[in-house]
Amino acid sequence: MEPGQDLPVRRALFAEPPAPLDAAFRSSCDSPGDELRQISRAVVQCRILPPPDVAAFLLLQYDGALEAPTLVVQKETDQSDGSYVVELSYFAEVVQKSGNPRRIYFKQRDLDSLMDELLAATGGIAANT
Repeated sequence: MEPGQDLPVRRALFAEPPAPLDAAFRSSCDSPGDELRQISRAVVQCRILPPPDVAAFLLLQYDGALEAPTLVVQKETDQSDGSYVVELSYFAEVVQKSGNPRRIYFKQRDLDSLMDELLAATGGIAANT
């Protein structure tokens, strides 16, 4: 993460395993070019190809290699004290000329609100700090 960047994370607590949220997250990652990726037992990502103008901006702004950048929405689930804590976050990933990916974090109030609504609609209680 870049110094001074505000990590866009939305948190919610669930009394039971968040199966409705899991299903909603998976079903929303179904557009052409979307890729659902299981990173670990706790982390799932929806990797989205950005529109060409956004991809070009990301490549030029962040000195990317000539490889398509990716927009990522990530869901991480942990169990704590008998409840489940879910974090939804988002970022852009730009492959650098060195071959290493660089994460670019950006705040989008509309996306934060949408994530909060999804967490609440699937049984979560907001726990944003």
